[in-house]
Amino acid sequence: MPDRVSHLSRRTFVAFGVGGAALALTGCDALDSVLGDDDPVPPGAVTPTAPAADADSTLVDEVTTAIAEAGALAAATGTTIASLARIGSRFARIHTAHASELGRTEAAAPPVVTGPEAVALRALWASETALQDRLVAAAQTAESGALAQVFASMAAALAQQKAVLA
Repeated sequence: MPDRVSHLSRRTFVAFGVGGAALALTGCDALDSVLGDDDPVPPGAVTPTAPAADADSTLVDEVTTAIAEAGALAAATGTTIASLARIGSRFARIHTAHASELGRTEAAAPPVVTGPEAVALRALWASETALQDRLVAAAQTAESGALAQVFASMAAALAQQKAVLA
C-alpha cells in the first residue's frame, strides 16, 4: 500500500472543471442541432409567457384608471394644502411615470380636496394604500409574466415611497 495518497493540485482541478463544463455545453449544443431544436431566442434571454391580449389589456386599462385617479388626488392634495406639497408632488410624479410605463397618459378629473391637513393626508394615504393593493392584485392576476413583474414593481415603488414619506 502506498504511504502517500496523490492529490490533484488546485490548478489541475480547476482545469478539469472548466474543460468538463465546456464539453458539456458543447454537447448540449450538438444535441440540440441533432434533435432539431432551433430556438431563435438567444441564450440567457427572458421570454415572458404569451398573454391573453384581451384579459391583460383590460387589466392594464383598469390599473391605468386607478393610477390616474390616485395621481389626480395626489396632485390636488399637493397644490391645495401647502404643507402636503412635497408628499403630493412625489406621489403624483410616481403615478405619471407608472402610467407612462403602461403606455397610457390619460388624466383623471382632479378631485376637490378640502378640510384640514390631517383629513387630506388620511385620504391621500388611503388612496395610495388602495392603489398599492390594486397593483398587487393585478400582479397576481396578470397572465403575462412580464406584466406581472411591472405591476409588482409599481406596488413596491409605492410601498417604498410610503415608508420614506411616513
